[in-house]
Amino acid sequence: MEFREFGPYRIEGLIGRGGMGEVYRAFDTEHQRTVALKVLTENLAADRNYRERFRREAYAAARLSDPHIVPIHRYGEIDGRLFLDMRLVRGRDLAAVLAEEGPLSPARAVSVVSQVARALDAAHAEGLVHRDVKPSNVLVCTAASDEGDDEDEFVYLVDFGIARSVMSDGAPALTQAGSAVGSFDYMAPERFLERPADARCDVYSLACVLFELLTGRRPFLATDLAPLMWAHLHETPPAVSTLRPEVPAALDEVVAMGLAKDPDERWRSAGAMASAARRALSAAGMRLRADAAPPADTSPGPRSVAQPVGFSDPGRPMPEPASSAATAEAPPGPQWGTAPTASRSGPEPLPSRTGPEPSPSTGSIGATRFLASPPVPPPPGSRGIPEPTPPRRSWLPAALLGTAALLAVALIAVVLVAGTGGASAEPAPDPPGPGPRQDDLLAVLPADFDAADCRPAPAAGDGDVAAVDCGPSATQPGPRTSRFFLYPDGEAVGAAFAADVARLGLPELTGGATCPGSQGYLDWTLDGRVMGKLACYIDEQNTAVLVWTETEDAVEAVVRIRNGGTAGLTALMEWWNNAEVTTFGG
Repeated sequence: MEFREFGPYRIEGLIGRGGMGEVYRAFDTEHQRTVALKVLTENLAADRNYRERFRREAYAAARLSDPHIVPIHRYGEIDGRLFLDMRLVRGRDLAAVLAEEGPLSPARAVSVVSQVARALDAAHAEGLVHRDVKPSNVLVCTAASDEGDDEDEFVYLVDFGIARSVMSDGAPALTQAGSAVGSFDYMAPERFLERPADARCDVYSLACVLFELLTGRRPFLATDLAPLMWAHLHETPPAVSTLRPEVPAALDEVVAMGLAKDPDERWRSAGAMASAARRALSAAGMRLRADAAPPADTSPGPRSVAQPVGFSDPGRPMPEPASSAATAEAPPGPQWGTAPTASRSGPEPLPSRTGPEPSPSTGSIGATRFLASPPVPPPPGSRGIPEPTPPRRSWLPAALLGTAALLAVALIAVVLVAGTGGASAEPAPDPPGPGPRQDDLLAVLPADFDAADCRPAPAAGDGDVAAVDCGPSATQPGPRTSRFFLYPDGEAVGAAFAADVARLGLPELTGGATCPGSQGYLDWTLDGRVMGKLACYIDEQNTAVLVWTETEDAVEAVVRIRNGGTAGLTALMEWWNNAEVTTFGG
């Protein structure tokens, strides 16, 4: 039944409806403004865990000040219903633009994605992950112009995860009733595996959007859930330039890196992917679009802090909102209001990899360090590099590699169609935060990596005191992914390295053998003095891996080039031999 009134809001019309609630055009009688009002289903307010998460994430989202994020005025609970009061702005969602106009020009597509990337980077900086980046959650507003073109398009990213199931932080909730399969077209592979949803999930989804803007189709064309999941986990989409020849080939790798199955191989941030896309256009001689200003009728001005309303249990104190002049009503026209999207639960979590306990005396180079972040800490001695010797265990769950797995996934699709509700699940752990020694590690990074581009990484669990991911090196050809670890002292980093090479079965290189001509490990020296250890190998997935330690700074680096093979290992060694860019503390 439609509302006529909801607390101080007078309902003027329904904008959209989804499995978790409705979005209305409403008039706020207290502040005399028209707003977009999202009202969630009644049962969500009865869930204590969901209410607390809703309040926490609404508070975080309301603090975001990026102009590409629609402001939240108020949020809370009225008459047993959770709600969000947001600015109502005029425009079309990107899905409608694609349906009406087809694929966008490369310059226009990159401009749209760049604006979405700014919103995502702002959210990620505050620890908030969107979890549902897709065209229907991107609002395109065009300022009036005499030319009537789309040069002044201003983009908003809407519908952050605050209105989604508490399950969605750790699982896509595949079996929840009322879910729409559409979101799965943009879902990162690790989300099907019940891994934590961190910023890299949003990067993958944004790469899916960029693919669709450039080609007019989604990366994977499967329409049923089971084959769509399989495609995200296993298949490689075609290069965008093969589907649309007018797209510069330089964009192929930009999109492919964003769509990497392994989160560690994606762009380090949404902004990094957008910057690479702009460079690709420039290199192809295409004109870049200037940044558009917000349409005059939606310019936020000084933003007030959203006001929490009506929670029955006290929450974190919030400042009172500023004058409503900062949130003036948008003029009549096409209005935004994306219906809430339900989330779904997925397969069983992938167990953490185990193996023979490493011997401290014979030691190793990390067996799972480059896998997607596991939901539980890896056991000691199991640290994140792919195994170089059989049997190779992929980061994808073995259960999805056979016919039985496909049948099991198909059953999930049947349950989805039947509308069976999914079982509740505990939220996944938050992404790792900065450790007490992280600044010490960032201070000694090699010169080819910028500390500003690094993010906290899961601990190796073998005595390390800090760990960071820093993405690709500035100098290319060079590493496509990198991870650095800090240990208490040189003895500890030496013991960790020794445990690593023993576990991987890497031989010591003697008799003048060196990388990349031979695979194994050895001491490396500078001016005749042993500085640390170096190991190199190619794993069974043809990934080139290089690991080195520096005893003086008690640090270890692990870098790699996926599918690099012998050429990749050669490129890594040539890059590493440039001491100006690879020396720790340099």
